[in-house]
Amino acid sequence: MDLRRTLPDELLDRMQLGTIEGEVDTSAFKFRAVEDVGKFDFVSVKSNERWILAQVEEVTKKPDGETLAEANIIGYRDKGLTKAPRQVIEPDSIVYEADQELIAETLGLEDAGLGIGNLETNPDIDIFVDESDFYKHFAVLAQTGAGKSYLTGVLTEELLEQEFPILILDPHGEYSSLEIPNPERSEGAKGYDVREFSPNTDVNSEAMPLRFSSVNMEKKELLEVIPDSLTNSQMGVLYNALKRLREKGDDYTLNDIMDAVSQEDSTAKWNLLNSMEQIEESGLFSETPTNLKDLLEPGRATIINLKAVEPEATEMTAYLLAKRLFDLRKRDRVPPFVMLMEEAHNFAPEQGFGKALSSEILRKIASEGRKFGLGIGVVSQRPARIDKNVLSQCNTQFILRVSNPNDIKAISKSFEGVTSEVESMITSLPPGVCFVLGNEYPVMTQVRQRYSKHGGTTQTAEDYEQKTTVDCYLPQEDIDTVRQKRDGEYSIAYYPLYHLETDDVEILVDGVEGDVKAERKKPSGLEKQVLEKLRNGLEKSEIVNEIDMTLTKMSSIQESLVEKGLVHEDRFEPKESVLDVDLVERDATEPELIDYKIDEKTARNHLEGAKVRKLRYPYYSSGDSVYDPILNKQL
Repeated sequence: MDLRRTLPDELLDRMQLGTIEGEVDTSAFKFRAVEDVGKFDFVSVKSNERWILAQVEEVTKKPDGETLAEANIIGYRDKGLTKAPRQVIEPDSIVYEADQELIAETLGLEDAGLGIGNLETNPDIDIFVDESDFYKHFAVLAQTGAGKSYLTGVLTEELLEQEFPILILDPHGEYSSLEIPNPERSEGAKGYDVREFSPNTDVNSEAMPLRFSSVNMEKKELLEVIPDSLTNSQMGVLYNALKRLREKGDDYTLNDIMDAVSQEDSTAKWNLLNSMEQIEESGLFSETPTNLKDLLEPGRATIINLKAVEPEATEMTAYLLAKRLFDLRKRDRVPPFVMLMEEAHNFAPEQGFGKALSSEILRKIASEGRKFGLGIGVVSQRPARIDKNVLSQCNTQFILRVSNPNDIKAISKSFEGVTSEVESMITSLPPGVCFVLGNEYPVMTQVRQRYSKHGGTTQTAEDYEQKTTVDCYLPQEDIDTVRQKRDGEYSIAYYPLYHLETDDVEILVDGVEGDVKAERKKPSGLEKQVLEKLRNGLEKSEIVNEIDMTLTKMSSIQESLVEKGLVHEDRFEPKESVLDVDLVERDATEPELIDYKIDEKTARNHLEGAKVRKLRYPYYSSGDSVYDPILNKQL
């Protein structure tokens, strides 16, 4: 008998996979398969005039070739909700392949939003996530090597496509590659608007310095960042110092607080000062701080590169950013934004796994941030070590492969919808496949290919780039600013120079061409004092009074400085010279270094008996375009 002749028209286009046999309950059934069936495949059964969706949990093949499959019942869609059947499916019912419409409808899949990939078992079904859910917080959890950073990069790309401002706490310096198009993508590759900041620009030389203001710091904030617990006596000293500063009515800084503490009579001030000096030595506070409002721009990823930053400074950075940006957001001083935290277990550790300065403020943001338009992204390979109060507030979860039992347990406790069957499936997910939790049923998703370059690969000896430390003139404009202003993909190059110096003269020699690029006579002791005060903005009469010299002597010094080319002839102002630019150390890769073509001996021919030092002059290049970041002009 041809079974197809007896089927209603609506079933003719559905492939029959087999027939239910054995006992059936409202949560699962078994069926004998007559067609190929794979684990995690979606199947459907008609019962009581409704199509019931189920997912294959296990497939077994007997020695005689017979295939048996076990399926978990998901349910049916009714009035916008996925409901489990209350009545048992009849034994001997036919099992069919589930069509795309039934799968999408029953699972409640979005048909628009952030496109993160496709249904792993049905590549034609795209998976979208509602972008507004990201202000309700999200988590990306996976063991090392499962694709955690790659998926986070995909989510970041999608948020940037929707013009979200994003702040990324990046402990390993992985996310700056967002600005580089994916070289492995045949079409659609693109880079994104990225700005990078770091507390450590010696190592992270491409980043702009991140510094915080210490103006009018509150007692509570001070107590948080002071590395040691204070005694009652020390707290009293601090309170008195702050009180006296506030009574003056002027702004005060960290240095002012330390001065006020030093004037207290109590001997408790000495240990307090020692603790406060550690804050000052961290280098995180400055009289010219970063404007935190500049960190958040729609459609831009701002990366806080924490690579090679000391743990204490990393903690302080995370705390100050979270607290101060949350305060600004509550006052509507910055736009709604998402703060993404890689290695989140270090910023919000669970009790028993250490402490972090940022724990309390992150718990507060997790519970209140969504009301103010501040979403946090929790990214970690150790879910069990994340503060459960933070993790459980994440409305959407992306779970890749996790095998540690404690981590599986933490995920199950924090998120609804993680059944024992899902737990089992999580431990065997292949790389690049994740469960999306947030809908009514966990959706297994194949993550799409990135548009931008992935920066989270494991570094090996083969791809390690040796870096050389060079003495370099300090750029007056950082490379990210130039990229933004000129809308180009600029890279840095270091041009070779020789600095030659005697007691009387200093010159710069081109390390490629061998000609002299700059030359001047050096000022004498008194001339040097006058020149320094001129550079500090003092007038001639003020210098005469400060140094206590006659006008005749000043006129003689002025003539000498003009003759040496150190000041202008028509006005008593210092001439600008590259020889006055500050020098810094930079770590450069071999492709960034332009080779020397002449040796030191040849360079010394320009100034016999001189001390010789190798220096580098930075340039930013983009194709045929070259920018001088010291003179701040296009060449």
